[in-house]
Formats: sequence, structure tokens, C-alpha cells
Amino acid sequence: MFYIIETKEQLLQLGKDEDSFIHIISSNSNYHPKISSISSLYYHNREKGFIIALDHSETFSLEFSDILEFLSSHKKLYCIDKKYHSYFIPSDNLVDINFTIIDQENTITDTNCDPLVYKNFYSKHYYNPDINKIIPISKHYERCECIYESIEKYIGLEDNNNIYDQLINEYKRVEEKGILIDEKTLDKHFELSWKPYSIKDELIYTYYNLYNLTGRPTNSFNGINFLALNKDNKSRESFYPLNDVFIEFDFDGYHPRLISKLIGYEIDSSESIHTILGKQYFKCNTLSEEQYSESKNITFKQIYGGFHKDYEHIEFFQKIKQYINNNWDTFNNQGFIKLPTGRILHKDKIKELNPQKLFNYIIQNLETQNNVLILKDINNLLESTNSFISLVVYDSILIDFNIKDGKGILLKIKQIIKDHKLTSKTKYGKNYHSLLKTDYL
Repeated sequence: MFYIIETKEQLLQLGKDEDSFIHIISSNSNYHPKISSISSLYYHNREKGFIIALDHSETFSLEFSDILEFLSSHKKLYCIDKKYHSYFIPSDNLVDINFTIIDQENTITDTNCDPLVYKNFYSKHYYNPDINKIIPISKHYERCECIYESIEKYIGLEDNNNIYDQLINEYKRVEEKGILIDEKTLDKHFELSWKPYSIKDELIYTYYNLYNLTGRPTNSFNGINFLALNKDNKSRESFYPLNDVFIEFDFDGYHPRLISKLIGYEIDSSESIHTILGKQYFKCNTLSEEQYSESKNITFKQIYGGFHKDYEHIEFFQKIKQYINNNWDTFNNQGFIKLPTGRILHKDKIKELNPQKLFNYIIQNLETQNNVLILKDINNLLESTNSFISLVVYDSILIDFNIKDGKGILLKIKQIIKDHKLTSKTKYGKNYHSLLKTDYL
């Protein structure tokens, strides 16, 4: 029985299920999807798998428009990493099976489906941007069949959770813009796996990994962890705005403010939460700079390192302690707990969990839920401008700002953050290292 689809007639003869599985085979799997192209497409109609040929040395080529028309006729197309696939094909009917696996198993496991020949090709020809066009098509088929077998049982078990599509859409809108680089400075501070994987035309592309148990995205791609860039060694001088200037909005006391929502503790949004709590720590009405800095340290230790007796009397921490204990009891009694995004943590799936760790999971998940809503509002605001979000680092958003868009846009971003019950501090700079505080906003 044939498995390679090379003509439109063969494509039209495929028996299709309303819910099928696809896997894009790009020209090189290590390249960022923004600067890559499709070589072939694996398609499984729930009865048999096929390779739909587009650009491979061993096959004839179908018209891409015919493939898109065929795919659009399906109600659902399951895939691994919808964000990645959406760089190549419309995503309206794509369902990300990775989210289902995490929801069901509370983990993502490596399928380890690469045949030995496949590994050898990548070991010797990793630099070839078209390597997948010369790897035997039979080996692509073998690999994709293995991938399908590993995920087949999860098809149809997905939650209709809108937050996942929002996650994909908003973080893609950020990463697809790219960040301008100074290549000499980049080479001085970073050792990339292979520069062309993520760099083209002086732009470097980041890639957010959305598949973490807490829901909190990471962003490590091609040897650079963009969410943990060193602030002191000038490595951030590698990154410049495409427009005129970087504007960073840093959320003040982000986690304490999120926690206050969870525990029902009212906090004045017009004043820094570190100032509010610091006044209680030091029993004074005005904080010195040293006291303010120490206040931040105390709060962090109290929330994530356990409660010190010197501060147990403060209502904020009393409520946190009660919340942690109540959630731990609920988790143990019913065997699961629901995170803010809707994900279920199953007691029998997660090992070595304790009350504090469970609390950390909840906060990180709430952070993700909140960030997605803020990103959506800001992305929509900037859609008709030349400015855009360049990077999202948990509690801060970096704007690549075009001065022609005017101060009014920045004030609207500030207001969006305020509408989400947060306060923010603003910095500006000609590169990511040289950001300076400003009271301009």
C-alpha cells in the first residue's frame, strides 16, 4: 500500500476523518519556523499514515494550495506544537495535542522517535538548511509513525480551554517580530548552536516553550536563554530595537499583587506593595532606600521560603498561610486541584509535592493567565502602529517603540496594565543593557 502522496489525484483519494493528525516536516527541524519552509507533511487519517510531498529530493511535488485546501476540509487537525505549525499553515482547525498530554499526565515525555539514520544525518549535516529534503523519505515516515503512535490515545481528550489558544496566539505575535542584534557583541557573549538556526538579516528570533506543568513559558532557543539574560556582563548590549528605542514596563511587586487577589487581601494600587509591607516590617511611615530594598527581600523570603515568626502577625502573611494550608488539604482530600487556567494537577501523577511547591505552581499559573490577557490587550493596541512587543520576561514587557507612534500609545499601555490591577515602572534605552528609569510616563 502506498504511503507517499505526490499528485492531486492521490490526495483527493485519501479517505479522511473529520479528526486527523498532521506533522510538518520543515526543511531543517532546528531552524526557527519563521525562517524555515515546509519540505513534507505527515498526515494520518486515523486509519493510515501518509507523507504528502511538497519539496523533497525523492518525490514529485504537490501544489501547496492543493494541500491547504485539503487540510481546510477537516474539522480538527491534531498536531504537536500548534504554534510551530501555525507558522506554515492556517491554525483555525489545529488542536495542540501537547496541552492534552500535560493535562492528562501532568508531564511531557520525549518520544525519542528519531531513527539512527536520521540522527546521523543531523550529526554530520546539521548546518544544511535543507537537510530534511535529503533524508530518505522512508525515514521521515518511520519517525512520524512513531510520533503518531505515541500520541494517538490522547486524540479526542482535549479540554475546550480557550486559554491555550490565547497562549499560542499572543506569544507567537511577540516572537515572530524578531530582535535586532549587534552580531559582534552577540559573538562575544554567546555561543550559539548554529547561528543560522535563529538569525536572519540581523534579526534573532526567540521561541517560547509553552509546555510546562505550571503553564509558565520558557524561552531558550539556539543556545540563548532569553528569560535569564545576565544584567551585569553587558551581554544585553547584543540586542537593539528595530525602531527607535526600547521601553520596558516592569510590573511592581507582581507576585504579591497576584497573591493578594487569590487570598482576598486589598492592596492600594497607587502605592508600591513593597512600600506598603515595608511600613509594617519596620513600623514606620516612610521607607529609606535601604529599607525599601530590604522590604523586597523580606517579602520574597516570606512567600517562597517559609514564614518567619517576626512577620507572622502581618495579616497578608496570615492569609497566605491559611490559603496554602487549605489548598494542600483540598489537594490531598480530593486527589487533585484545579489551577487558575483550568489545568488539573493530579495527586497520583506528581511526585515530591509539598504545600509550598503547590502554592508556587498556582502562582506561576496565575501569572501566565494574567500575562496572556495583558499581552492580548497590548498586542491589539499596537497592531495598527509600528511599535510592538519584543520580549516578555515574566514580570516585564519590552516594547520596541517607534517615536512616531507618540507618547499617547505608551500611556495607553500603562493604563492597560493598571486596568489589570497592577502598577508598573518604566525604563528606556537604545539597547537592552542600557535601560534607564524614567518618570516620563
